[in-house]
Amino acid sequence: MNRRRPQLTPVQRSAKNERDRRHRKSKKMFLQSMKIEFERLQALVEELRNENTSLRRGNDVISNLQNIVLQQREQILELHQKNRELEEMAKQVLSPSLLNFI
Repeated sequence: MNRRRPQLTPVQRSAKNERDRRHRKSKKMFLQSMKIEFERLQALVEELRNENTSLRRGNDVISNLQNIVLQQREQILELHQKNRELEEMAKQVLSPSLLNFI
């Protein structure tokens, strides 16, 4: 049961060919615009990757600086404590000496 399509008249054949040409051209233009859009999006993705890399580096620098600040705060607290201890020792040492002069 092989069905054959009826033969097209020359006018019908010409119209069909023109429709097919328009369809192929439309499809080609659509694919070209999709390719251009794809390339544009790829460029944006690359730009965002670079920005993310820069942000990560910046975050690492900030984290290191925060660690330095914390260490320095701890050192300051230790130095304040040592200073208080030394002042207390100086008071204890100087108090009897001063009493002898009075």
